[in-house]
Amino acid sequence: MLKTRVITAVVALLVMLSVFLLGNAHTMRMFFTLLVGIGTFEISGMIFPRIYTLFSANHEATPPRLLQPLVIGMSCVLFAASAYTQGYGVSVMMLGLLGSLLFGIFIAPEIDLSFGAGAGILVCLVYGAFPWLAIWELYKLAPDSRYIFLMCTIVWCGDTGAYFAGRSLGKHKLAPRMSPNKTWEGSIGGIIASVVGAAVFKSFYPEQMVDWPIILICAVLGGALGQLGDLAESTFKRFSGVKDSGKIFPGHGGFLDRVDGLLFAAPAIWFILYQFGI
Repeated sequence: MLKTRVITAVVALLVMLSVFLLGNAHTMRMFFTLLVGIGTFEISGMIFPRIYTLFSANHEATPPRLLQPLVIGMSCVLFAASAYTQGYGVSVMMLGLLGSLLFGIFIAPEIDLSFGAGAGILVCLVYGAFPWLAIWELYKLAPDSRYIFLMCTIVWCGDTGAYFAGRSLGKHKLAPRMSPNKTWEGSIGGIIASVVGAAVFKSFYPEQMVDWPIILICAVLGGALGQLGDLAESTFKRFSGVKDSGKIFPGHGGFLDRVDGLLFAAPAIWFILYQFGI
């Protein structure tokens, strides 16, 4: 199992570095669209079976076969239309969300199920597509994908710090309803690790990145929201009754299991950099 985890991690890291460092804007759009599709595939595959079981009158309904492919397509179109166009992205998102809500309402044969399907589609689109628009904006802020790598450093250092701080010091539960193993001590340790990681990363670009105060704000807020993203995905998995979001990464679980923190940290970091840093 350990060997499989290491091989998977190395391959995924090499692919990510190759795309982020060598790819052009068109390549990045296509790569992000692919990731949007994978993420939407996983979140829709988790929640729709549970929604149809929970909201149907006999608690035995199953999602229509075309529902998941259509939602994946909607999510990819929302992202691609916003990333490839400058002036029409907001309009496309508004029409796409409203249209998707109507689609969910009318596709289900029962009133309760209509509400559940509509809500489920909105969750899939917001969770599957919108964070990647923030990551795309981070990519455009500077060469070499440096702000994407800053975000990854903040979140992944925070994950590591929270794990070790929680194991050694953890006593007070953070959110037992969502994730019983997470503690306040681990959370604080994770934010400290995010700050340290961001500081080390900034030292490699002393003049090419935003000033230290902005970096530290990104680290604290991005680290905190990265942890909340982990808790949000844990909630989705508990609602759906699954252990992992998928099986795309042997030994690691699903795609969303690996990027859940990034999806919440990215909009916050992009907002801070856009408003105050760049």
